[in-house]
Formats: sequence, C-alpha cells, structure tokens
Amino acid sequence: MVQADDNSTHPRTQKLTAGEAQSLADRLFSRGVSTLATGTPEQTRDLLIASKIIRALLHEVDRLAARCGDATRLLRNLKIEVEGC
Repeated sequence: MVQADDNSTHPRTQKLTAGEAQSLADRLFSRGVSTLATGTPEQTRDLLIASKIIRALLHEVDRLAARCGDATRLLRNLKIEVEGC
C-alpha cells in the first residue's frame, strides 16, 4: 500500500498518494470500531480521531483542487511524505 519513492530526500521517507491516505483512514477507522480490538479507550479514540483528520485533510485538498484550475491535477495527485516508516 505505501510505496517508497526513489526521489525522496530522506532514505526512510515514503510518499502516500491520496488513495493510499484514504485507505489508511479506512483501516484506522475499522480498527477503532472493531469489537476485536483489545486496546484502551484512549487508543480507540486516537484511531477514530486520526481517521477523521486524514479524511478532513483529503476533503480540503479536493475542495481546494476544484477551485485551483490548472493546479487541480497536481493537488489531486498529492503525495504526503511520511518519515520513519
């Protein structure tokens, strides 16, 4: 799901596409609402909040992309660098 980008400035930096970030949000949400999860209530809350934050950020990027004309394609193909993964 997460693929390393050969052009990254840091050897352990990876880039997530918008689709991969959406999949991550889906997985975090699923883990947060799972009855099989044995984590603490704080962990459950953190998973759900992280999922909502990722979805909100993707929504804002998409909303802004729709208003940016020529930059739309660039914004919709946004890649988020994640260090240390």
